Amino acid sequence: MKAMTPEIGLAGLSGGQGKGGFGRGIGSFGGNGLGTGLGNRAGFVGRPVMGAFIRAKRVAVYLDCSGSMRSYLPRVEAEIRKQFPDADVFRFDGARVVGLGDMVVFGRRFHGVAPRLREGPTQTALETLTPNGRSVQAKVRTACEKGSLGAWMDRLLAESYDALVVFSDFQDGVRLYETKKGEPKMVYSDSSYHKVGGVQKGHTRWQREWLEAFGKAPQGAGPRLYLFTVQQEPQVFLQACVAASGGASISVSWLKKGARKASP
Repeated sequence: MKAMTPEIGLAGLSGGQGKGGFGRGIGSFGGNGLGTGLGNRAGFVGRPVMGAFIRAKRVAVYLDCSGSMRSYLPRVEAEIRKQFPDADVFRFDGARVVGLGDMVVFGRRFHGVAPRLREGPTQTALETLTPNGRSVQAKVRTACEKGSLGAWMDRLLAESYDALVVFSDFQDGVRLYETKKGEPKMVYSDSSYHKVGGVQKGHTRWQREWLEAFGKAPQGAGPRLYLFTVQQEPQVFLQACVAASGGASISVSWLKKGARKASP
């Protein structure tokens, strides 16, 4: 998988195959203060981690600890800590990104009846977190146990991290619901397990907010996003967030074969 750079930009994701038009005009949308308080950190020198150069000082990591992923996690965490010993590493089940209308399910603004989702207890090791990381875990634990990656990203965008790093097989996908007759109804899903709705048309409010928040990273006012996948290419919307932030999307499928490719 080709690493995404700021030069590729969001326009590179909106062409071909009718991919829902993600990524143009992110600066024109209102943002509700996502990614604030991060300071001017655009000039960080990158440190190599499994094929990506992560430009950051304060790093938050999301490890997908679903059953199919657990065997990779000790090595992945070790590779990250070689370069970022003080990274805050969070472990939650799966990598689902779920929206209900204008809100991320179990995100910071969520209210109402949630869709039925698989839940799993966190496997985060509190003793490995920084004091700030323990504070963040206390705030987000219940929401992320229910809302998985979507809840984590929505909530971590408001924290003082320079980079958000996600490791998964990216099979769960982005799932969008609308409330119909008082109950959530799925209208779009690009999950490997259950695709619904073909191609998404346009963005929801929370997707625009994420794109704007990540779009501030090149100026040092938002976090960069780095995606490491052991299996399939991350979903189009997540790649749009990567491109907006100037981060990277990297295949680490070599981990399946026990290969040695890693950080120097």
